[in-house]
Amino acid sequence: MFPALLVGVTLAALTSCIPPNSPIAYAGFRMTGGDLVVAMPLCSGETVESAKIAVPSKDEEKGGFETLWSARGPRTAEARGGIFQVNSPRSFAEVTKDLSGALPDEFYVDTRQVRKDRTVNGSGYVDLAELESVDLADGEFVTHEGKVMTRAEINAQLPCNKKDKQK
Repeated sequence: MFPALLVGVTLAALTSCIPPNSPIAYAGFRMTGGDLVVAMPLCSGETVESAKIAVPSKDEEKGGFETLWSARGPRTAEARGGIFQVNSPRSFAEVTKDLSGALPDEFYVDTRQVRKDRTVNGSGYVDLAELESVDLADGEFVTHEGKVMTRAEINAQLPCNKKDKQK
């Protein structure tokens, strides 16, 4: 399918704003009451402003990605803090594109975040098949590689959070 090529392209794009030799930060996800909950890695003081689900475009001439769902205006402190439900009015005040149909097995979750008066983007790859192979406790999420992580561990991956701990 598309993961190998697109994960490589996406990771290359994401790493363009990460210092060299820094590890890639993975988003986590879980199902809660039939809803997909995503935990995006954030720097200390950073807040989520909007989120979307995207898949590679089927139109090869256009290339890029097709947005399946998007929303903005987080309703809760948890959503502003990077943990939100996909396709649910509980997390965002305004749905800018409704999800029609079921979630695909594999997709990207992209977020727009505000960090110290600057807007940055985040992206996480989701492989729903990974949920079938793990039992998650409260507060745990799985990455697209099957690694189980807590919210603190997801955030701790980012170089900005490692610098904050050293201060």
